[in-house]
Amino acid sequence: MMNKELFGVFGGADAFGVVREEASFDRICSTESLTVGIRDPDLGDPHRSSAHEDPTGCCVIWGEVYTPDGVARPARWLLERYREEGRAALSALNGSYLVAIDDGSEAAVYTDPIRSWECFYTDAGGSRAFGTDASRVCRARPELSFDPDSLLELTHLSVVLDDRTLFEEVSRIPFDGVLGPTSTEQLDRFVYRPQEFDYAGELAARLERALSRRADLQGRKGLLLGAGYDSRTLLAGIPDIECCYTVGGEDSAEIRVAKQLADQYGATHRTLGVDGSYFVTDIDTVRYTNGIGESIHIHQRGIEQLADVDVMYHGWAIDSLLKEFFVQKKRVGAFGKSVKLSGLAEEPDAIDFLTDRKLGLMPESPTLLAEYVDDPDAVLEERLERELDRCRGRVQRAYDLPSVFGIKNLPSKSFRIHLADQFTESFLCADSELIDWHLTTPPEYRSTETFLAAIQQLDPNVLRYRPPDRPRTSSILNQIEGFCRRNLPLPLSPFDNPWPDRRSVYEEYDLDRSLLPDSPELHPCSVRLKLRVHDVETWLSALADQSALSPEEIVRPPDSRRLAVAEETVTH
Repeated sequence: MMNKELFGVFGGADAFGVVREEASFDRICSTESLTVGIRDPDLGDPHRSSAHEDPTGCCVIWGEVYTPDGVARPARWLLERYREEGRAALSALNGSYLVAIDDGSEAAVYTDPIRSWECFYTDAGGSRAFGTDASRVCRARPELSFDPDSLLELTHLSVVLDDRTLFEEVSRIPFDGVLGPTSTEQLDRFVYRPQEFDYAGELAARLERALSRRADLQGRKGLLLGAGYDSRTLLAGIPDIECCYTVGGEDSAEIRVAKQLADQYGATHRTLGVDGSYFVTDIDTVRYTNGIGESIHIHQRGIEQLADVDVMYHGWAIDSLLKEFFVQKKRVGAFGKSVKLSGLAEEPDAIDFLTDRKLGLMPESPTLLAEYVDDPDAVLEERLERELDRCRGRVQRAYDLPSVFGIKNLPSKSFRIHLADQFTESFLCADSELIDWHLTTPPEYRSTETFLAAIQQLDPNVLRYRPPDRPRTSSILNQIEGFCRRNLPLPLSPFDNPWPDRRSVYEEYDLDRSLLPDSPELHPCSVRLKLRVHDVETWLSALADQSALSPEEIVRPPDSRRLAVAEETVTH
């Protein structure tokens, strides 16, 4: 069971009681049309989850929320505004949230503009049930049917696309969307509308305000810190971070630079070491994938046992929303390698771009699928093209298509969900001013160069210690130096990888024997794909209390079959 959860039904308290026990929650808000339970240690604290009900309505805000005037009771304030303005009232909310609301005339559940929280739903027994924990929503039904298309996407692309899950009967509220008692709808808050302005200067000003909003969270503050550009932004903008945590080997360049950064800003530092347990994930870790992503992104697993802090900051999604991770740049060939330039690609190809390391497509996937489908490459591309078509209405230029796709289907959400369940967590990039900057800045200016110019306005010394794999200001020179270090007989060693070497850890601890003992056919596969298979096995086994699919069936999904859902076993 997750530490924090929102769960509800479109119906009264009796309908809620059919599927959940009220004692599982800290607060229940109920009307005849909507009943919502919330479990959150931060409920009622400033900028955190909030709940309110009165004789004719109720409102629950889940997550992290900032209001224009810092009102003390955001849920009450929003319910009153909603009665006057309807959906327009949501425009005043800032943060990473879900809103479940009944104003006396209609009941609905809203995501924030980037769907930073997933909300799952199913129609069971006459009342639609919804919630943030997919396994709990699944358990509202006695049986479920596998969706083989979703399983194929998860196994071979690393994420279930769009609004689906592994089961035909369970879906997600649409991206930038709203859920009603019998319907869903997409809103138009996340739509690109490029404008001309001082992109770096405006980003700096908005970052400063967004960081200031998040600086007064209650408790001892920590930061999950890497040696790159993103997470150091939090150090530059939040003055009282006390301890930083970095995943890696004690003698790695990543740890060395992270320690220097922590010391520069007056924080202590602790290394999160890597051993065989880094990949041996049980349901207590895999639950944070919600069965739609992979757990490999939870690099910090186990931090909750080590970190002596209440609040945890991080730089997740900065590369996607404030930089160029999903912007297709021009490339040229050099020394048999592809070098990224600063300009946009002349002929953008979203599918080629997304399958080139933006998603988790492994090189062996077409071979594994060859016995399952006639043309594996075409099958995977068709799924990507279908999802890109769903994104086209939000963009004016083809260059923005991968960004919508990527932000809508971020494969690494489990990283953030885990932190948010263990700590008072703050998601900087969900700030409405930063989302607006993303939507109004043309793709050629959503770049590392713009971002670095902005954070140096926050602190001119923020780049005193450069990332170990980017010692120079020029991206091209960094790429050239990296190539030379790897391939030429120089007295310089190759740059360290900022993440642990998956293959060496996997092989050192002989994890094929423990994770896939009866599947020798899969042992030659890439480590990441094998870990995905283990994630799916673990998540489904916890849901069904039995082995639902074999590893071979996970790689080559069978036709839909029924799964009997078991009662949850509490593991912590």
